[in-house]
Amino acid sequence: MRLGYLRYLNLANLISLLRLILLPVFFYFLIYYIRWSQGDTLTGVTQAYYYITLSLVPIILLTDFLDGWVARRFDMVSPLGAFLDPLADKFFAFSAIAILAYVNELPVWLAMAVFFKEFFILNGWILLFILGYDTEISPSKIGKTAAVCQGIVVFAVILTLPEGKIFDFSAFPLYSIAELIDRPWFHIFTAGITGLAGIQYIVEGLHRAQRVVVPETPPSENVAILKVEGKGPSDSQ
Repeated sequence: MRLGYLRYLNLANLISLLRLILLPVFFYFLIYYIRWSQGDTLTGVTQAYYYITLSLVPIILLTDFLDGWVARRFDMVSPLGAFLDPLADKFFAFSAIAILAYVNELPVWLAMAVFFKEFFILNGWILLFILGYDTEISPSKIGKTAAVCQGIVVFAVILTLPEGKIFDFSAFPLYSIAELIDRPWFHIFTAGITGLAGIQYIVEGLHRAQRVVVPETPPSENVAILKVEGKGPSDSQ
């Protein structure tokens, strides 16, 4: 049996698949580190888990940029990629923020903002699909900005998690930037841009639902062909 979607397994979609595969690995190491990082000192294994977690975040964010760039640059845009890319984005952002909010490293209202945005988009997509409307979701600039902000928040929080238990990152400028980002003002900004992205997608969905699609009437094939038979000259006088 031929699998139609195999023809869409190009480089861009393979990068998206790689990101999806990395996500469970990332969540495993993150949860393991959080669970075993209590106390003043950390074991060597726990430290290794932290470094793996920290290194996976930029890799995941980089693949998010690469798959879209490769798809546009080399004309590899496909329905499979349009499905995999946002799926990986949503899975990473909400799951990571929810885990960090659960352990009080991020405010719960930020996780709720991300949750409700994805909840309404998913249910709106299902409704459009059931009603037979166009369900293709084109990523907007606001949506991409929200995804970037969410990724930055996750990276900043994870970078500052050890609080000097593993290595003193405070001497590095990146750590100072992370501390500046891991503040209520950026959390509020991220929640706000996430909410705007959700509203934009909802408005777009409502516009699609209001469109009246008039199917083209194919030309009738039952055209009567009139055959006129001519009568020959009469032989009678």
